Amino acid sequence: MKKTLALALALVLCLCLLAGCGDSGAGSTASGGASTASGGTSATSGGTDAAPASGYALDKSWPAEKVKIGVIAFDTTDESFMGVMEYFNYLTKYFNVEFTISEAIQSAEHEFQFIDSCASAGCKGIFAYYNVAGAESIKHCTDQGMYYWGMSEFYEAVKDDPHFVGGYTFADPDDPNAKNGDYMGGYELGMSMGNAGLEHIAFCNGGASFGVQMFIDRQQGFFDGIAAAQAAGSSTRFDPATDVIEGFPGDSYFAAQAAFFSSDYDGVVVSFDAFTWFQPIIESGKDIKVGCIGTVSDTYKSFVDNGTVIALVYDCPEVVFGSAFCDLLNAITGHEALTRNADGLALLNPTQRWTLSGADDFNAVYAKHITDESFFITADQMASILGGLNESATTDDVCAMFNKSLSDCIG
Repeated sequence: MKKTLALALALVLCLCLLAGCGDSGAGSTASGGASTASGGTSATSGGTDAAPASGYALDKSWPAEKVKIGVIAFDTTDESFMGVMEYFNYLTKYFNVEFTISEAIQSAEHEFQFIDSCASAGCKGIFAYYNVAGAESIKHCTDQGMYYWGMSEFYEAVKDDPHFVGGYTFADPDDPNAKNGDYMGGYELGMSMGNAGLEHIAFCNGGASFGVQMFIDRQQGFFDGIAAAQAAGSSTRFDPATDVIEGFPGDSYFAAQAAFFSSDYDGVVVSFDAFTWFQPIIESGKDIKVGCIGTVSDTYKSFVDNGTVIALVYDCPEVVFGSAFCDLLNAITGHEALTRNADGLALLNPTQRWTLSGADDFNAVYAKHITDESFFITADQMASILGGLNESATTDDVCAMFNKSLSDCIG
């Protein structure tokens, strides 16, 4: 997000993708981190920087007893996860909180082992950026008295568990026909690329062919989005039977990518980070346009600025995942009511995935995130929705804090 990513990181990312994939991931550590619970690392801020100007004493004195939270990740070098943990590590400068981050979780057994190690290390909550074992993982956590945040797809199975504090939802809670955020992200890419004046595009479907629901939803959304653009007059060609590149980087993926460059394609949509396309595009000498699920980072900036990446669906870390920090701390410090809806069930915080259309949108977000302590939701704003610091905070305040559109944040 704000730190320059060296070529070595790109190589590590590529190797991680070659090794496997999962749902969204997590990972980054702050200075001063040390090994703690088996299978993870501890991430705390090494400094006690002066608190932001506010009415709250944000000097790491609250909570009075340090709160330890475990973080379940599928790839600790994933850029999206690194952005989330960079934000959380910023918050640890002002709140007495420590994060213990898993290694890359490969199986349900590995996930259960990490949850057990967190319980043994005194963690009071789990932030699930990833989940292998479904609702069983949540129950394994809550049965040990730890609070659990995340994985809204298992909501119905655990919504009345007092230790499940919910997660986020991209769907409009007032629209019974609303689609989930992965579908909408794919749909936005289909519409954007379908209306970009391209002749022929391909779609990289990530884990859809492996049965991963997140990627299945993104693929269906893209299919529907490009179809809608075509129905409205777009002449861009796309055929689901012939123009889909399946899977993650591997032998068959790279073979299909090579075939792409020998064909007449002038655009590609990637349902995950598009970094594996940048060097091949440069080497091909072709003017290939890219749409993807990506990050606002140095990895993307030059390719957005030069017009290669023309549509990027982005999960702003503090807007999409900030409620994990809020909800877990509220529950752990005795303010569980701020994590429940009107029916007393776990709260799903409405939030918004942003579609960045070109360099202007991208650079507006990039400029905000370029410094180490510049976020759309500051530590002071976070304090205002924590019951232990603001006894007037309400559930509506919590929901409003994270339900921010791109225009809300950059005008």
